Order: sequence, then structure tokens, then C-alpha cells
Amino acid sequence: MIAQRLMREGIPVRVLARNPTEARARLGASCEIVAGDLTKPDSLPHPIAGVTHIVFTAGRRSGRPTSEKNIRETEYLGVVNTLKAAREAGFSGRFLYMTSSGVTSRSFWAWALNIYKGNTLLWRRRAEEAIRAADVDYTVIRAGLLLNRPGGQRAIFITQEDLPLSLLRYRVAREDVAETFVAALNHPRASRATFDVVWGKGPRRQNLSALLDRIEPDAIPAASPPSSSRG
Repeated sequence: MIAQRLMREGIPVRVLARNPTEARARLGASCEIVAGDLTKPDSLPHPIAGVTHIVFTAGRRSGRPTSEKNIRETEYLGVVNTLKAAREAGFSGRFLYMTSSGVTSRSFWAWALNIYKGNTLLWRRRAEEAIRAADVDYTVIRAGLLLNRPGGQRAIFITQEDLPLSLLRYRVAREDVAETFVAALNHPRASRATFDVVWGKGPRRQNLSALLDRIEPDAIPAASPPSSSRG
């Protein structure tokens, strides 16, 4: 969805795919498809070479139970491997990461999702931490429950409060999330920032750029000085 939105905006897109043939059938000929696997670090330098920004949306397929081993390899180590390859390639753009509401807040639905899907929110939180610790410009976007609904029809609510995962209260269309990623790609206020995006009340009244103007950079704690002891 994000790749399609970027292409509609006239932005060249390169997609990393384990199955290039399947990706080509979905995305069409106007998108560059490169073979690679996030769990295989040696396959990442070529796809990353020369890119302006990186948009990381990979995860284990929704709606299916998954082992914690698979979640860790894709949703955490996949991020770590990509950051390492980006650093070695001299990447200087923005790393945009798509994750979920509920990563840092407790709820029944977060607990249930972690049981069903291999502690996915735990590993996504650790992926966020790895991104913030890396020497890279980044934007972390936590989306509410994703729905296959038309975009642009509902108000968008962007907040830096830690929203809980909720199947009924905090939802958003995939198309609206894709639009948010495109808006955040070069927005100065989205630099080194984390926020949630969900539907608000009523119809759309504000554009996303105006909503992003209110974002503040993450307050990352300074490293503690090493402790010393006297003999």
C-alpha cells in the first residue's frame, strides 16, 4: 500500500522481495523489484545502495499464529540487519518504521496478540529501541488496527501519547497510514520522532502536513556514566 502511494506521488520506489515474481504481479512494472531477505544480511547491501530513504513495513503475515522465533528473526533482527547494512552503505536519509499501537502500553488485546503471534509487540518495541539507538534519522509510526477501507474519508488523529491496542476504539484505514508515511517522508517535524496514527472523529478537515507540524522529537535519555567502585 505504501509503495503504491509513493508511486502515485511520482516517487521512485525500490522494493525488497523474497519472491520478486509475486511482488511484480502485485506492484506492476513501474516499481523496481530487488531480490533479498531481511533475515539474510548478505542479501541487503545491493538493495540499499543508493536509496534516499528506507521505509520498513515488513512483518509476519497478519491473521495467522506465528512462533516467537519467526517474529524475532523478521520483526526485530530484520530491522537490526537493515540498519547495519544501511550504515555500511553510507545511508544518510530517513528510516521510517511501521509498527503498532500498543507497543508500550498494556491492554487485553496487546496481551492476546502477543500470545497469538509470538510476542510481536515485545520484539517491535525492541526494534524501535534499536532504531533510536542507531545513528540515523528516523520516524517511527505506530498504526492502530488496520482496515481495508477507503482512505481520505475520516479525520486522522496523530498523537505522541502511548495508545493501547484496541480492536474497536483505535482503528485506521491502510490507505490513510500510507498517506501518513508519504507525508512524513521529508517533513522536518517527523525527524527522530515517534507517534501513533488512528482515525479521529468526523470527516477529514486538516491535511497531514499540518498535523505533523505538532510533532516533537523523541526525548531519548542520555547514557548513564559508568559506575566506579573503590577497593
